[in-house]
Amino acid sequence: MDKSTAVRGLMPANFIMHFISASLAGVWISDMVSQSGAMTPLAWFETILAVVAISIGLSVCTYIALRHIPALSPEQRRKAKIAFITAYGVLALVLATAAASVLGAPAGERAHQEHGLTEMKAATEVRRRAAATIQNRVPALTDCVDTSGAMSRQEGATGAFSREGGDVGRVAITLSNISNACATARNAIYASRAQLARLFARADRILIETRRTIDADMDAHDRMVMVRRYADEWQRVMRAVNDTLAVEAMLAVSDALRKDWHAAGLPPSAANAITQNFDGLADALVEGIDDIAALKTAPLPSVPVVSNIAYLGLYPDATMGALAIGAIIELIPLGGILLAFAIMEKSVSGNRAPAPADTAPRVVASRPPKRRGRPPKA
Repeated sequence: MDKSTAVRGLMPANFIMHFISASLAGVWISDMVSQSGAMTPLAWFETILAVVAISIGLSVCTYIALRHIPALSPEQRRKAKIAFITAYGVLALVLATAAASVLGAPAGERAHQEHGLTEMKAATEVRRRAAATIQNRVPALTDCVDTSGAMSRQEGATGAFSREGGDVGRVAITLSNISNACATARNAIYASRAQLARLFARADRILIETRRTIDADMDAHDRMVMVRRYADEWQRVMRAVNDTLAVEAMLAVSDALRKDWHAAGLPPSAANAITQNFDGLADALVEGIDDIAALKTAPLPSVPVVSNIAYLGLYPDATMGALAIGAIIELIPLGGILLAFAIMEKSVSGNRAPAPADTAPRVVASRPPKRRGRPPKA
C-alpha cells in the first residue's frame, strides 16, 4: 500500500478523536457559559461554535503539518516538528484536563459532598467533647461553692483565717464572693447544658438529612443545592453552639480565684489560706479551655461551590480514572500524528536517495607473452 494512502487513512481517525475531544471541551464550555444551569440559545451557539472550531482547527493544522513538514530539509524539519509537537502537546494538555473534568465531575462532586459531610461530623464531635469537658467542671465548682461558703461562715464566726478581729468581715465577704462566683459559673453551665442538648440534636438531624440527600437518586444540580442548604443551616447551629459554650464563665471564675490577695489588702494568713485552697482549683477549671475558646473563632466546614477542574486537584483518588481517560483521548491523535510523521519522512528520504557514483574502469597492465621452447640460432 502507498505510504501517502496510509497517511490519508489516519486523518479520518484523527478527525474522529479530535471531534470527541472537542465535544468534551464543549461540555466544559457549556458549564462556563451557563452558570445558572439553563442553556440559552446564545449559550448553545457559543458551545457549538467552540466544538466546531476546536475539531476542525486541530484536524486542519494536523493535515497542514503532515503535508509540508516532511518536505523540508532535515534541519528545518527537525525544528518545525519540535515546534508543532510542543504546541500540540500544550493544547492537548488543556483539552485532556477539560475532558477529565467533564468525565470526573460526578465522582468529584460526590467526593466533595462526602468530604464536607465528614468535616461537619468531625466538627460536631469536637464541639460535643468541648461541651462535655466544660460540663465536667460542675463537681469542681460545687466543691468550690461548698468550701468557700464553709470558710466564709467559719471566718465570720471565729475569725479563723484572718486572726485579726478588725478584718473578719472583709475576709468573710471575700470568701462569700468566691462562693458566689463559683455558683454563678455552675449555673451558667447548667443553663447551657439544656440549650446545647437541643442544638446538638438539631445538628444530628441536619447531618442525617445531608446523608440522605447525598445518597438520594436525584439531579446532580438539585442535590448540590440541597446539600449546600443543609451545610448553611448546620453552620448556623454550630455558631449557636459556640456562643453557648460557657468558656467566658470558666475564665471569669478562674480569674476571680487567682487574684493577688496580698495586694488586695487581706491579712497574710487569710491570703495564704485562700491561695492554698483555690489556686489548684483555678488551674483545673481552665485546663484545656484555650483549645475550646479557639473553636469559637475557627472557620466552620462547609460545602462550597467549586469548578469541575478543582475536583481533579482536590480529590485525585476519585477522579484518577477520568484523568487517565482524558489523557488517552489526547494521546491517541498525538500517536497517530507521530506515526504519520515517521511514514512521511521515510517516504521523502526514499525519494531523495542519492544516485550511486560512477566508478572508474579498472586498468590492467598487459605483459608480453612468455616465450617457450629453444632460443633461435644465431
